[in-house]
Amino acid sequence: MKRYTLILALLLTTMVSQAQTFYELQFTHPVDGRKYLGLMTYFSDERCKMRIVRADEGAKGKVWESDYTKETEPKTRENSMGMMYYKPTNGRSMPTLLWWWRDFHADDMVPEPQIIYDVTNTEDYFSASSFKEKQLSELSATFLEKFYKTTDAEYKNLLTASKKASAQNQKEVVSRGADSPTLRLLMVANTEVNDIGIACQQDIKNVTNEFRNIARVLELPYEQTIVSENNFSKANVAKAIENFKPGKQDIVVFVYSGHGFRFQDQKDYFPCIDLSPTAYDKAVENYTTMTDIYKAITDKGARLNIILSDCCNTKVGYEAPAVSINTLFSRASHSLDTDKLRSLFLGHGGNVWATAASPGEASWCSVKGGFFLLSFIESLRYQISTLTQEKPSWESLINLAIDEARKKTNGNGVPQEQNGVKQVRTKSIQ
Repeated sequence: MKRYTLILALLLTTMVSQAQTFYELQFTHPVDGRKYLGLMTYFSDERCKMRIVRADEGAKGKVWESDYTKETEPKTRENSMGMMYYKPTNGRSMPTLLWWWRDFHADDMVPEPQIIYDVTNTEDYFSASSFKEKQLSELSATFLEKFYKTTDAEYKNLLTASKKASAQNQKEVVSRGADSPTLRLLMVANTEVNDIGIACQQDIKNVTNEFRNIARVLELPYEQTIVSENNFSKANVAKAIENFKPGKQDIVVFVYSGHGFRFQDQKDYFPCIDLSPTAYDKAVENYTTMTDIYKAITDKGARLNIILSDCCNTKVGYEAPAVSINTLFSRASHSLDTDKLRSLFLGHGGNVWATAASPGEASWCSVKGGFFLLSFIESLRYQISTLTQEKPSWESLINLAIDEARKKTNGNGVPQEQNGVKQVRTKSIQ
């Protein structure tokens, strides 16, 4: 895994991981003097859309709608302006939302975007009066009718999802009993290495928070083992796996975050993981393969095994160049459908195995974590969202995670995009 330097780190309070997030935009157009309202549905860093109406007419008047794509222009020198904007795909009928910053930490940024209808005229912009997140449960009929007719299919879908979210927020917790399965996480992360240590530390926070909360919502016992910092070594990883003893009904999650490589003549598509405790130890003497870890974990016989690695899959000795990138990580309303979450983790058995990059490819990260693990969490939340129409499946989840990580590394000055490798063999047990 290689480190990105993030310039845009604090936009919208530095938002992380996605299901659908909703934002209400308000602005007054300086030419016609009329007030407008927008509803943005934010799926991920690369996927969002927006509807706009005149505030005094709502959906009874003209409704504009478009998908949006993200573009960035990084700072090129000290005191220069960095820029990020979300641009509509249907031309000038919808506004572009623009943020810019001058300092490294983006402290001078505000949540409200600048608005521009003609990106070729950089002087023709004005400020939005408001840009606020809306929880799914806040999308009442009254609010939605500003943007949709009551006969619109999307209106009905959103209203149903909003009511379900409100009901779930009020639902009493019911104990699953002492014989319920345990969710067990074993995570290995190279947090002490200079180049990617910060990202690996963040991966631990992202992953442990996610699975701890999943266990809480599903009323499952939760146990975690972390091999990192001064305990990071090949011997300690082997010992942790040996001592890892899940039950037959348990859910097992193994996650590796760190450096990875492959040998020149390696046939295995999955990488070796570098377990060198310091930069002075040789990777070729301190490694194990993800295939060996997969076999060791799945041989323990747990009902569901999820095995992930966010690391490079480049030939040993290859060093990927450092790259600077700007990106928006979204804070997401966790529009959770507990039935879908239960289906994924309690209604399926088998093995889920994926790594961040194909043979010969680097894996990329930022101070917010590895792009593959961030994409995995995004995709997990998308699968269990109340607004997602298809039934949740591990195959779809991993495919989406790989695709989202690829999009994050497509362009933006990255020498080579990453395309993950996966093997998913699960079945429904309901």
